[in-house]
Amino acid sequence: MDGRPQKTDPKRFGGRHDWYYSDAYRTIFNIALDSVWFGRTPWAVEEANRLQAFFCGGVPDNAIYEVDGTVLPLPALHPIAILATNAAASLAADGPWAEVCARRFWETPLRTGTRRYYDNCLSFFAFLALSGNYRIY
Repeated sequence: MDGRPQKTDPKRFGGRHDWYYSDAYRTIFNIALDSVWFGRTPWAVEEANRLQAFFCGGVPDNAIYEVDGTVLPLPALHPIAILATNAAASLAADGPWAEVCARRFWETPLRTGTRRYYDNCLSFFAFLALSGNYRIY
């Protein structure tokens, strides 16, 4: 393994693992929490700004993406989770998209129906973080 995304057979292991997909959403959240708990770094600010510019700057909210940013014609299983984690990125960001991402998340209702668990858990964590109440002990 050299760190490159691994293309897998979509019929094995629950799908493709080289896409920006549900498990990858938490990465930007981790960067945001690290920035709050241990201080912003230039790298974290740059990455948060870059990701917010991509996700809040015009691509569909409910899509699946290749790691190079190509939008795939498939619906995201957890579109609310994408909004929640991009809003949390505002904790590390200092760019013009921070407020846009946070506002879009704030104006989105919690998910109902099937698949609500993952979306609403990430929403809950984003609300905690953005309110200053996601604390390290």
